[in-house]
Amino acid sequence: MNSRLKDLLKEYVELECGVQELIGAQCGPVCGLCTVACCCRADICEEALESPFLCLLHKRNDLESDAYGFLTETGCALKIGRPPICYEFFCEELLEAQPDDQHRDLLKILGRLPTHAGQNAHGEAHWVEVTQKEELEHLAFQRLEKQMQECFQALEILRSFFDEGTLLDGADRVLDRITLSELD
Repeated sequence: MNSRLKDLLKEYVELECGVQELIGAQCGPVCGLCTVACCCRADICEEALESPFLCLLHKRNDLESDAYGFLTETGCALKIGRPPICYEFFCEELLEAQPDDQHRDLLKILGRLPTHAGQNAHGEAHWVEVTQKEELEHLAFQRLEKQMQECFQALEILRSFFDEGTLLDGADRVLDRITLSELD
């Protein structure tokens, strides 16, 4: 494995853990009371097993259950290497539990960071869509490194917002990079 891919994997683990931490803090009280389990589907979890990129992270070979994928009574069994869609999904109850529109919007941006990090990794394919492990050696590393930096800048802004309740100066400029990428 080339050094750029190793570095990228290491940075992505750090990003994914940071996103999980903030989402957990914002959503944990609601998720902890959930009896519906609408946030997980086995067919989505299969992406984590089919993606060479995600497999390098989580090192798992099979699902916890055919019905609930990696979802257990205590949450997702995958600590890292979850499909990005897992972070983007917020049920209506979670969104309604947010104090205002700004919190809802910023929570959605937070959930979008793992998707933004891997966009256009190999042509127009996201890195979780790369199907051959060998292709991971030929990713668009310069683009991905830039996107990763944007994600870390956004993560710090979001961490500050959720801790302090206000956005830092220049936050819109950074966060717009994440939301504008949805149009790509």
